[in-house]
Amino acid sequence: MFRTEFMRHLIPTLLVLAVLGLWSGTAAAFFENTTVNPGARGMGEAGVAVVDAAYAPMVNPAQLARTTQGVGALSYMRPFGYDFSDFMFAGAALPVNQKYGSFGLAISHFKVSYEDTDLLSETQVSLGHGLNLFSDMHSTVDFGYSLNMYNVDLGETVDEVDPGSDSVVGVDVGLLVTVHKRTHLAFRVHNINNPDIGLDNEELGRRLTAGVAYEPYDGVVTTFEFDNELGQELQYHGGVAFRVVEGFMLRAGMSTNPSKLAGGFSYALNDLSFDYAFSTGGGTLDSTHQFGLKFAWGGEAQ
Repeated sequence: MFRTEFMRHLIPTLLVLAVLGLWSGTAAAFFENTTVNPGARGMGEAGVAVVDAAYAPMVNPAQLARTTQGVGALSYMRPFGYDFSDFMFAGAALPVNQKYGSFGLAISHFKVSYEDTDLLSETQVSLGHGLNLFSDMHSTVDFGYSLNMYNVDLGETVDEVDPGSDSVVGVDVGLLVTVHKRTHLAFRVHNINNPDIGLDNEELGRRLTAGVAYEPYDGVVTTFEFDNELGQELQYHGGVAFRVVEGFMLRAGMSTNPSKLAGGFSYALNDLSFDYAFSTGGGTLDSTHQFGLKFAWGGEAQ
């Protein structure tokens, strides 16, 4: 009887610790870097220089300046295929005018559940703004920033102690330089204000991501980027996307530290498109499969 009761309390705790360890590589880290865009995941998790405004508030807010229409996106995945965790994203971008640029709003939610009880809940809400700084017939320079509200809520411990919840605000800044409409150079600084969260004042990851994307001709995109989180090993990401037939694109890519392979596709019909992508687990872990839906209204498609 005692053993059964002990295991009933122990399993939820182990689930939270396991997911935090697998999700981040450290045993107690919140809001680790997550690929919210299935299109980016299919290209080796590289997206800082590939314009996709619906995801821009959490990827590179400077991309918001490039949209000329309203766009929205949804995505969903279960990290490494575990049925006790879920990650969901919703985002949208809306252009205002040339002077004030475009605004975007995005929300992501990650949770770990056991027997209909949420053991860990992480919610991020990002408000982004992107505008053009310079433009001529050969090049453009776009700048953006995001205000990120982070909220973490932990379930009761084995001793039925409620750790409660905490919230904090982080700031991202990004730049996107486009040369001859085919080459995009970009970078993003994530959590530039060095926020911390929780009673232990755990620092949220500060990171610099920089990359390049090249479109040699319509329907083909190649991209490469590096991702440097303070105190962590440098990561490299790269991939390619190419149109097979009208509306259907294939993607492939890879990343390092840990080494992963990735791939996926998208199918677009008018202003609606469906995305699927996967990335391997980087070792003995199972692959992550991500699904997305994107829609647009008004203006000219981006």
